[in-house]
Amino acid sequence: MNGRTFPIERIEKDGNNCMAARIECCQCEAVSYSSSRGGLSPKAHEQHFRAQGWSVGNGPRRDMCPECQKRKPNLKVVKMEPAIKADAPREMSREDRRIITSKLDDIYLDGRYSVPWTDAAVARDLGVPRAWVAEVRDQFFGPEGSNPEFDEFLVKAAPIIAEMRNLHKSVHSQLEQCRAITTRVEEIERMGRRIEKEIGRA
Repeated sequence: MNGRTFPIERIEKDGNNCMAARIECCQCEAVSYSSSRGGLSPKAHEQHFRAQGWSVGNGPRRDMCPECQKRKPNLKVVKMEPAIKADAPREMSREDRRIITSKLDDIYLDGRYSVPWTDAAVARDLGVPRAWVAEVRDQFFGPEGSNPEFDEFLVKAAPIIAEMRNLHKSVHSQLEQCRAITTRVEEIERMGRRIEKEIGRA
């Protein structure tokens, strides 16, 4: 192979005109020359540019000067690890079902949980998914239903929540009235200061 070919131009070197091969950076357009004195081959010009620190590509658009090579990010090839396949969710075994059923026998009475039990509480107590507890309860006992303790809470909380909402509305209304009064007071104060100035000039 004869190597890359480079355009030949006439340049002035050491006060004399000579022919030289030209290379241009594809990034910053910096230029360098390799003298053709002695009839150097394209391969010799390529070796000259490489010796000067140039990256010589397979075409002009891939040539890069030493300075731009320093600024070029060093891309590191990262080897991709194969994706780890997630384990399938554990299925409820016969023993798991037996343990959940035994627990519900003790705490699910008269079509409802006894205080303070719920599906979530049973799941936490046994260390099993809540869905398992719900499945066994629906199949052998009945709906989750309500919890007496929660029912009592809702009964006591309802009037308090309603009172707080009414209070919020009342406070909001009073706040709007205060803003309106403040605006009127500021207007009267401005009028008073203007009148004082007028009287003072009189």
